Amino acid sequence: MKFLSFLGVFIFLMQISNAIVINEIMADPIADETLNEWVELYNEEDNDVNVSGWIIGDDNDNDTILGGLYNNEGTIIPAFGYAIITDDATRVYNNFNVSSDAVRLYVDDASIGNGLSNDGETIYLYDNSNKLMDKKTYNETTEDLSWAYINNTLYKSNPTPGFANDESLLSGCDYAVEFILAKTVFDNSSEFSFKIRASKVSGIPTNFTARAKIEDLNGKLIREYAPFTNESITKQKTSTGYTPNLEEGKSYFMDSNITAECSDTNLGNNFDTRIITIKGKPLQEESSISIENILDIGSDKKAKFGQTVRVRLRVYKGNTNKKSVALWIESDKGRKLSKQSSANLEDKYTPYSITIPVQIMPNCDNEFKDDDYTLKVEGLDTEDEKGIEIQDLTDSLCEVKVVQQKELSPNKFDFEIKEFNENVQLGERFNTKIELDNNNNVDIPIKIWSYVYRGSKSYSGDREENKKEFTLKANSLQEIELENIVDDAESGSYKFKVVINKNNQKTNNEIIKDITINNMNNNIETSKNENLDLKNNPDNKNDAESLVTANKVLMPRELAYESATEKAKNLAPIFLIILSVLLNIVLIWRR
Repeated sequence: MKFLSFLGVFIFLMQISNAIVINEIMADPIADETLNEWVELYNEEDNDVNVSGWIIGDDNDNDTILGGLYNNEGTIIPAFGYAIITDDATRVYNNFNVSSDAVRLYVDDASIGNGLSNDGETIYLYDNSNKLMDKKTYNETTEDLSWAYINNTLYKSNPTPGFANDESLLSGCDYAVEFILAKTVFDNSSEFSFKIRASKVSGIPTNFTARAKIEDLNGKLIREYAPFTNESITKQKTSTGYTPNLEEGKSYFMDSNITAECSDTNLGNNFDTRIITIKGKPLQEESSISIENILDIGSDKKAKFGQTVRVRLRVYKGNTNKKSVALWIESDKGRKLSKQSSANLEDKYTPYSITIPVQIMPNCDNEFKDDDYTLKVEGLDTEDEKGIEIQDLTDSLCEVKVVQQKELSPNKFDFEIKEFNENVQLGERFNTKIELDNNNNVDIPIKIWSYVYRGSKSYSGDREENKKEFTLKANSLQEIELENIVDDAESGSYKFKVVINKNNQKTNNEIIKDITINNMNNNIETSKNENLDLKNNPDNKNDAESLVTANKVLMPRELAYESATEKAKNLAPIFLIILSVLLNIVLIWRR
């Protein structure tokens, strides 16, 4: 009997309970946030509920819920019905697709709470007796997405004011795959091993499949792997270790991918590629370049004037300090049909697979004819070339008249030292080769010189003693050789500078290198003479200094650098003597 009484009271309380929940929050609309923010309430039970005088707010402010302002609607939310709460000057009904069945409520303020925060906060709902009916905490928002209450959890959703919440975004996911290996260069085959890791970054758990393979640098398949097939993970799963017995002295291309049975929102992490090297024996010293394929030219293997094509290269950088690989198209007479494209490769003894775009000139003036041309790649002390057929104009590029710019672009002029002696002998001439690259469409006047210095003093003569002046033709590459000699300097470290002035600009371009001057024979001979003299006559310091001075005078040296001012100072006494003699002759003659 007591049990039946308790059950009756429980049922009664359930019937009078107000099952109103905060069902959706729009805190980050596209524009006019305060005027377009809204909160959706939902009546979960089959009883009508009057929310007149209820309170909604956040941690900073509370507002009273009112009704009747819009379409004379009241504050009663029907069973299983929706209500929309806005501010008192809202634009929600103009900018959102609000259900006509939703009850239109508002607050006695210019904003809901203290304004709905885009950084996330907690929203509270109290009845008219100040009893907490519901609260929802949301996180950082995304513009034009609401926070919707689905399956007892808030999710980001497409906004649905007055309608059932949208669960479509819940079907999205993000799965990733990666290789796990200690390094990319291995001393021998037995040292090489790897694993494959699959991760669920976000979204609902679902089945996924991961695959991997190893190829040589020519694209030949070496190994295939199937670490995961129709498997499911909570967060992350790693395969067992693989130790393929690869041939030594070669490099290999590793590739992996993952597919999931959901709408993967980030395909960028669905793949992982690596290039590894099994040394085993000394690595190849010489670099190599090969043109593997010309992309974007279609099945007829023909390109158009004005078109941009991509060129895939297989490059191996051996033991060289050079970094740049340059690509261009030219005719059989060496005339360029494209500007030069380039890429820098940093690591020695490393294979690369790179793709470089190159744009063919539009040929709007029909300067070139439909013909076979040569695609050339050069760098790292090696080169390759491949034929390419070019015909027809890309008409859209010739519809607008292009005004030739006369100003030089700093990004279209480049230079580098190709050959340089870091150690030179005193009195011996040495040469330096500099490569100048003009990718502008105009000729450039060039002045270039070099010298050896320490501090403010030049040790290779006048600083501009070996200056050369010439014109670097448009879209051309030219190598210049400069000669220097150091006649008078002590052995040790100095600086070597190449100065380049283009187009008579006020600011020069400079390349500075460290250089070592060797004078071993003179040092040894001087040291022997000093020691011999001091040993035979240790007290005769002046004689020792005279001996050293004599040795220096006997050396066939010249002054490293004498300025015009110094020359004038040296000639001044001679000039005064000559002037005095002439005056005396004049006086004697007059007598």
